[in-house]
Amino acid sequence: MQRIGEGVVMAADKGIDPSRSLDADREALLAARQACRVAGNWSPDAVQVATSYTQGRATKLGAESALRRDGLDPVKLSTVYAALPVQDRSSLIAKASPGAIKVITAVARQATARRHVLLYLAALAGLEFYPAEFAAA
Repeated sequence: MQRIGEGVVMAADKGIDPSRSLDADREALLAARQACRVAGNWSPDAVQVATSYTQGRATKLGAESALRRDGLDPVKLSTVYAALPVQDRSSLIAKASPGAIKVITAVARQATARRHVLLYLAALAGLEFYPAEFAAA
């Protein structure tokens, strides 16, 4: 998952849609999907949620490494994320709200670091808003 996450960060840094990086590394994601099917004959929707959760965890790992290289502390950013109102946190999944953007620009000055903060916070939001049974994974 670390390798997948680092691929997401590299894609974002190159101006490429990060989801393309996830699609390019389908082998690991397909293995996760197959494991879900074997584990309990889940519905296609449940398998999709599990795969999306895996993508979120991978993105979080890659963004954490990038943040450390930027001199930022992921633990402190987690605290900043938790302090955001729920609507701002949930906005990070699709289109960041003005409140979320304000926080991102306040914690990172350089464009690259801002991208990494956005990826990290978006991954946290994705993990937060997926069903609780996947959060323990």
